[in-house]
Amino acid sequence: MVNGTVRGALVLLLGVGCSHYAAAAGVASAEAVGSGADLVVDVTAGLPGATGFTQEVWRSEGKVRFEPKNAAAAETAWAERLKRAGDAAKIGAGDSAKGDGDKTVTSGDQYWTAVNAQTGQKYRVEMPRELAHDLHRLALQSGLAAGKGATASETEKSAGDDGLKGWSDGSDTRTRRYDNTAFPNRAMGQMGGGNKSGCSGTLVGRRHVLTAAHCLYNRDDDFWYSLGATRFRPGREGTCSGEACEPYGAHDAVWYFTPEQFRNSDTDWTYDYAVMVLGTAPGDETGWLGYVAIGEDNLRDYCDANTFSLGQCYSRGYPACGLSNAPVANEACQQGWAYQDTKPCNIGGFGSKGADGWNSRFSVNCDLSGGHSGSAVYTNRWSGGNNVVFGVVSTQTCSTCTAADDYPNGIRRLTPDVLDAISYFKSTFP
Repeated sequence: MVNGTVRGALVLLLGVGCSHYAAAAGVASAEAVGSGADLVVDVTAGLPGATGFTQEVWRSEGKVRFEPKNAAAAETAWAERLKRAGDAAKIGAGDSAKGDGDKTVTSGDQYWTAVNAQTGQKYRVEMPRELAHDLHRLALQSGLAAGKGATASETEKSAGDDGLKGWSDGSDTRTRRYDNTAFPNRAMGQMGGGNKSGCSGTLVGRRHVLTAAHCLYNRDDDFWYSLGATRFRPGREGTCSGEACEPYGAHDAVWYFTPEQFRNSDTDWTYDYAVMVLGTAPGDETGWLGYVAIGEDNLRDYCDANTFSLGQCYSRGYPACGLSNAPVANEACQQGWAYQDTKPCNIGGFGSKGADGWNSRFSVNCDLSGGHSGSAVYTNRWSGGNNVVFGVVSTQTCSTCTAADDYPNGIRRLTPDVLDAISYFKSTFP
């Protein structure tokens, strides 16, 4: 890392003015992104007092392929991918209910794939561990990693306020939610949203959506989802256009970011998390959630039932009503509406040790289905009353769950490496 210049000697030898590189101070220009050249990116653009301090080179890797034009074919591919995810993502086999604990280790650099959603240009992002961690430290100090919005104690409703009762394992206990303009619910939204397709996501910054990697990239068929398939509607309530159903608008992506490892395996779900940067900033109106890595024991303290509480962890998402296991409680599934279990999310087991030494996945008992992918698992009681994300909905392990399936849903946990990456992209694209 070279202060005030590009990291490493390569650009110093070639010269920043060389036509092989395209300058990009934080947000790259359309001309630079469309040129096919490597990008020089200011990764400190969003940190007060640090702008221009460190630049990085993102290596161009050509153009990507977007999803098929045939919408029916795309929906079928999406449903088949979700179905195949099941057993490959199970937390069990060799993983204890408690896990073997988090032991932070020094891992190597992170490698991410960056795709400009407007041009299809792809880049390889080498994220030096020390740099990414230092950026996250600055993000913590400056408040960049914190949430912004009303406190949970002011607006959050309990899971049982709808007056609807849940059922035992193997039955759906989700209900449609009508409080989507209250914080933090308005910072959560639907991505795309067909009858058999779509995902969910959560604002963790002004224009930064945390979601699942499989919501941006279909690795079974090697294509990236189009702008329409990832269009983000925070606080959505129904399928109509305009303020009645889209109180905070509909927002298109500019950048997709997924871990490189996710694209290199068809069966490993360890890296099923992603960041999507929007071209507009709905978070200025909705607020956003903070993001934290919570140790296993502390996570159970927040989430699991005890003498005084049923738990304080939740997940709210937008199911695709045409898929199996869509909500059925009390009414037919309503497309474009948020659903949430009437009970909090308790934790089953931990597993899938990551490069940073933390178990990267855990299972939960709250009901989910296709369309919930990418939604946050969060608590509204962090350090007393803060709304923070600590997991991303990833997979389910049973197509037809029974009473024996206590914790059927797999969550990608936020670990130190994930926090570093989120802060890296928030700082680069403020």
